[in-house]
Amino acid sequence: MHENLYFPSCTVFPIMHKKSSRILGTPTRQRPAHPDAPGAPEYSSGSKALRTKNFDLAAEYFNRALQADPKQPHYWRAFATVSRIQGKINEAARGFCKALELDPGFSHAWNDLGNLYQSQGKFTEAAKCYQKSMELDPDGIDAHIGLGHTLLAQGKMEQSEQAMRWAVRLDPRHIPALQGLAYSLKGQGRHTEARKVYLHAWLLKPNDLQACIGAHLTLPTIYSSLAELSASRKQFAEGLKKLHANTETFIKSGSKELLSGLNWTNFYLAYQGEDDKFLQTEYARFVAKIVHSAAPDLMRPIRKNPGPLRNRIRIGFLSSFLRNCTVGSYFKSWITSLNRETFDIFCYFTGSIRDHVTEELARSSDHAAFPRGSAEDIGRQIKQDQLDILIYPEIGMDPVTCTLSAMRLAPVQCAAWGHPVTTGHAHIDCFFSSVLMEPENAQDHYSERLILLSGIGTCYSKPPPPSPAKRSDFSLPEERILYLCPQSLYKIHPDNDKLLSEILARNQNASLVFFQANDLSITRAFMKRLETTLDDAGIKKTGQIKILPRMEHANYLRINLLCDVMLDTLHWSGGNTTLDALACGLPVVTLPGKFMRGRQSYGMLKYMGMDELIAQGPQEYIEIATRLGLDHAWRTQLAQRIAQNSDTLFSDESPVRQLEAFLTMQMDTSLCHDR
Repeated sequence: MHENLYFPSCTVFPIMHKKSSRILGTPTRQRPAHPDAPGAPEYSSGSKALRTKNFDLAAEYFNRALQADPKQPHYWRAFATVSRIQGKINEAARGFCKALELDPGFSHAWNDLGNLYQSQGKFTEAAKCYQKSMELDPDGIDAHIGLGHTLLAQGKMEQSEQAMRWAVRLDPRHIPALQGLAYSLKGQGRHTEARKVYLHAWLLKPNDLQACIGAHLTLPTIYSSLAELSASRKQFAEGLKKLHANTETFIKSGSKELLSGLNWTNFYLAYQGEDDKFLQTEYARFVAKIVHSAAPDLMRPIRKNPGPLRNRIRIGFLSSFLRNCTVGSYFKSWITSLNRETFDIFCYFTGSIRDHVTEELARSSDHAAFPRGSAEDIGRQIKQDQLDILIYPEIGMDPVTCTLSAMRLAPVQCAAWGHPVTTGHAHIDCFFSSVLMEPENAQDHYSERLILLSGIGTCYSKPPPPSPAKRSDFSLPEERILYLCPQSLYKIHPDNDKLLSEILARNQNASLVFFQANDLSITRAFMKRLETTLDDAGIKKTGQIKILPRMEHANYLRINLLCDVMLDTLHWSGGNTTLDALACGLPVVTLPGKFMRGRQSYGMLKYMGMDELIAQGPQEYIEIATRLGLDHAWRTQLAQRIAQNSDTLFSDESPVRQLEAFLTMQMDTSLCHDR
């Protein structure tokens, strides 16, 4: 799947226990054993150790219980539970499966196995386990919620909504079920309904942090108009004030699940096309207060290692997207190409999806870790490694990363442009970006110190060309000029609509090619807005718009080869999509915005000397796009130049060498938090 077609909710969600907001994997009360049964005393001691989070001791006692009586399914479940907490996934799977082999009617074990599969991204297997648990115990709310979260992770929002509504029917006051329902509604673009559900949950439990955040900060996925965008932004700003006003309520509650309530991102805020520094900083201040209350040791300044200087600088990379996606493609070279004589590389893979890129990066690292558990648990694991510098390739796409980035886990902490907007966090010292893509006043947009790397900021591998294809293979019209608009639909700001409409008005033989969203309701919402603009312009909708299904990357590249022009989007330009287009020789028309996230295509084209494709204003954008569609000779000439010059964008190691120099320098600068 091409990453820019991903819905951001592909992150695996924490599964919650009934009547609690505890994430699965934290200590739970085990099924009691008869006091005279073999192994019962050991089992009882293990359960007590588990509840007090003494996991090693719990594992030892459960092993003793199994040695005394290996035919007790609840002993195996207990063994599997603690194994999972310890990150021993294979042992956990073996334990749950053994429990089910001994007792196929053990509904809780089916649910636990489903949770384990879900945490690994094995969604089909997880769903089967939840279904089996529900067959055995139709009123077991955990299985319904687990199934709902699995469907959420797959982007099946309507089906997830059904599962969550069933859970809410079982217990209308169940906060995790209500939160899951709200998220499924939000994923369908029904943000008003989602806010109401979050608000209902918050009223039921006033100290529930996530419900309060959802009630006040939920944003639309697709804006119906500029007026709605403006109103949503104002509502978001007012919501931040309410969060700050309620901070003491959350802190005084003394909730053990306080940090898990920060399971949130402001992902959609950056697509509004405005300066987000103030709003991001205000939210970061709120998060910092919560983290400081719940885990003050993770907020304290870190002194440099007082012992002898290490032979190598310890550099950590942390992301849930270190895989075959935009983040993996952009930042893989930062991990694989750093000088190993100078740097000791630690990689923290916090995502559940693993693929060939994940495995390559794990092999390239000196230390590869797949930490699981709460943000607090992960933060402590990282802090124990005594890193010199911690780098987040993206902050803003994954809830756990958003919480971790508020902590002080290394003397120097940096973010990169995997999500190109300032983090606002006081403990993120630097923000890496590209000198080609930032405007002159760029530092004004960041709370961090901005570090500009040469070129496109990374050593990006050119995608191999796919085998040829025909338009008919994808049901594309043979006779039309095809304008490719490959960005995810939620990235397409309402300001784009009039430009697209004018391009169609000037070229009656043109068609716009989009990709459908992960959820069909999002596609419908976008099309409704665009069609309103076309209707207002008097443009008949007779083949001018083509919506393609999501597809794997090779076919996506074939679409680039089959189209005539790529239309870059205002305010949020193409990154990975533009690199793919240029690798295929496809002309890209862009209008640079005020912020880096709207200037990536501009930087790439400028670097290649393709100034003819860079517009200075909306009208020139329309003129360039129209001429490209109508002037076949000019379009062919530009495509040939792109094919000749595109190699300059790829496999350039100078940004990585610059990164090395900067990281080395930081060990002797005041940025190190030696206080």
